[in-house]
Amino acid sequence: MIKVTLEGAKRVTDELAKAEKQVTFATAVALTRTAQIAKREVEAEMPKVFDRPTRWSLNSLRLIPAKKDRLVARVEMKNEADKSAPATKWLNPEIEGGPRPEKGSERNLRQKGVLPAGKFIVPGKGAKLDRFGNMTKGAITKALSGVGGFAEQGYSANATNSRRSRAKGNAKRYFVMKRGSMPIGIAERTSRNRMHILLAFTRRPTYSRRLDFYGIGDKVVKRHLKDEFEKAYAKAMRTAR
Repeated sequence: MIKVTLEGAKRVTDELAKAEKQVTFATAVALTRTAQIAKREVEAEMPKVFDRPTRWSLNSLRLIPAKKDRLVARVEMKNEADKSAPATKWLNPEIEGGPRPEKGSERNLRQKGVLPAGKFIVPGKGAKLDRFGNMTKGAITKALSGVGGFAEQGYSANATNSRRSRAKGNAKRYFVMKRGSMPIGIAERTSRNRMHILLAFTRRPTYSRRLDFYGIGDKVVKRHLKDEFEKAYAKAMRTAR
């Protein structure tokens, strides 16, 4: 009989089991740290490719860390919002390119028969823009109210013939301007003889790709994942019990 034994077999087995455990832990740490770097680099790119991005835009990403039982770390767009469009709705076209999705205000105007089929709204030449280049929500609300552009749950915001509504003056101040029989926008009267287009009706806006979200992520993984794993594994083995 030939008997083969390994001296210190239990010690070797224990060391291998410990190493396997630390590999899993180090992998989760490395994935999370690499995703953190990718998130920071995407956020740093935003002010370079967007014109005066808002704080909401710069905070539109979230990190989902990896775990030992889920070895995937993710950087993703937030898909919830507080009284505004979620990041997935307006940031995706900047990443993927293509047509802009329909806004809630456009959907309301279309349902009320104010906005023609196939048309979308953009700020007109007379629109006042904030420091980020956007119209305020209040200005848009007043314009839609004046032309009866709120539908469904928003109907109560429309201007009416009530004393309170007449006092606001939105129904007299805003109206749908037409070229012939074709509506071309919502105009605002600033005086008896002066007016300007506040919201212009136009073709669907189309975006080119501006934020290289996936390209930045790929570069970060190639540059950092290996080093992050080696650092995490070395530390894990030093501190393992």
